[in-house]
Amino acid sequence: MTADLARTATAAALGRYTEVLELTRGTEDPVLLVLRAVALDRMGRIPEALDCCSGAIEATPLDADPWFVQGFVLYRFSEFEQAAQSLDQAIRLAPSHVEARFTLGNVRYGQGRLDEAIVCFEAVVALEPRHAKALYNIGVALSDQGRFGEALDYYDRVIAINESVPVVLLNRGICLARLERLREAVEAFTRALDVDPRGAGAWHNKGLALARLGQDDEAKYCFAQSRALVGVQASPGVQP
Repeated sequence: MTADLARTATAAALGRYTEVLELTRGTEDPVLLVLRAVALDRMGRIPEALDCCSGAIEATPLDADPWFVQGFVLYRFSEFEQAAQSLDQAIRLAPSHVEARFTLGNVRYGQGRLDEAIVCFEAVVALEPRHAKALYNIGVALSDQGRFGEALDYYDRVIAINESVPVVLLNRGICLARLERLREAVEAFTRALDVDPRGAGAWHNKGLALARLGQDDEAKYCFAQSRALVGVQASPGVQP
């Protein structure tokens, strides 16, 4: 790794995007162009980021990384079909490119193509069995399809990796409630609130579960806590 590349990669990793732009000004090096594209994307300068990706692809069309970054930028810009084309090319060039497969899963989810999204995330898990975001996103997609028992298994796998993520505990509780396992749902929402006492969604859903169990006073308390925070939150979507 050259000194310029090392400095630029370090600046990018630390989020010093203005420094990245200064270090890569006028560059034609495809690796530096990719880092410049990442910095421009993070700064919201999408057309310039895509120009850098195009330059890197033209210079090294068989390198998966420029195709991946181009696909990622297009995904963030909600250009889903173009993003999928770039990500597919990255995967063809590097079948074990985990982040390309993960981002393609998010693209397919964004398009409402849930079965395809699940296939993409499962491919990520096949490569990295402890990829928590992919496991979580499979759970979300399965929940969206009403497959709550299967979703629950994936949320449990995430919790086995990290048991202190409120959004996972919240969604686990929602699955349990939909499966009529109300006491377990209350326990899940309580665990979510132990981690994040300001989780309005957890307070609200705990109240719903308690009300269905006939524990009206406890339910009213939970609803009051929810209203006192930021309002009822919807079940969160996939992790980007």
